[in-house]
Order: sequence, then C-alpha cells, then structure tokens
Amino acid sequence: MIGNLSEGVWKNGIFHFPMRVYYEDTDVGGMMYHARYVSFFERVRTESIRGSAADVDTLFELTEVEGGPLTYVVSKLNLSYHRQAKIGDVLVGHSMVTKVRAAAIEVKQWITCNDALVTEAEVLVAVIGNDGRPRRWTPAAKACWQEWHAAASAST
Repeated sequence: MIGNLSEGVWKNGIFHFPMRVYYEDTDVGGMMYHARYVSFFERVRTESIRGSAADVDTLFELTEVEGGPLTYVVSKLNLSYHRQAKIGDVLVGHSMVTKVRAAAIEVKQWITCNDALVTEAEVLVAVIGNDGRPRRWTPAAKACWQEWHAAASAST
C-alpha cells in the first residue's frame, strides 16, 4: 500500500492515490455505482496538483493582472469499466499527463484494486476564465504540466 489513505505519491510521472470504497459509494448490493468512479478520478487529479502552481486554488486566486482568475472544466471524458469495486475495497487511483496544450491537458487515469485494473479514463481538462472562455495556462502552471508529462513519458 502507498502511505496511508489520505496521502498520494508521485512516482515516475504517475500520481498514485489510495481511496476506500464507502457505503455511500455503493448500491444496496455493496457494489460501487458507476458514476462514483468519476468522483474518484476527480479526487485523484485534484490531489495530484495540490500545493503546486497548477492547483485549483492557486489558479482561482490569480488577479486579472496575472491572467486570472482561472478554473478547470472537464470537456471530454471516456470511461472503460473492467471489473466492479465493492464496499470496503481499497482502490488506488493513478493519473498521468499525456499531452499539454495551450489551454488544456490530456490525462490518462486508471483505478486498480490489489493491482487489478478496475476502470480507466481518458480525460481532456481545459482551463477557462470567469467568462467561460478558454485561457492559456500561466507559465508556472504550464511548467508543472510539462514536468509531469516529461516524467511520465520517460517512464513509459
């Protein structure tokens, strides 16, 4: 297991984040709802950028002079389910940047349970301003994305 259930870790350009399936995530039979995987993927992406120049809070707090405030929107999500997670399972969410665009990133994510693939996602996340229109990354945020992308590319 990676650390404890509240911490994630970067390794070779891939972020790993453990999560437990709770009762609220499941149906009456104890199987995880299909839509909850989207929430888990969101948690993994959010934790992967926490405290960095690409952090949601950092971008949202930018002044207009600094090009902000900025926020994220998921503009494309493609999920594939391979097996069912159930109540009590400890899952590990994985996230890696596969492409950095001027105003978006492409991310590959997957969730495992005991090293078995549970579900995977291809995600396109764009950055927008208060007006809802696409904006370019700040240089510091773009540098984070590029660093994580380079690390992932070097390890795969």
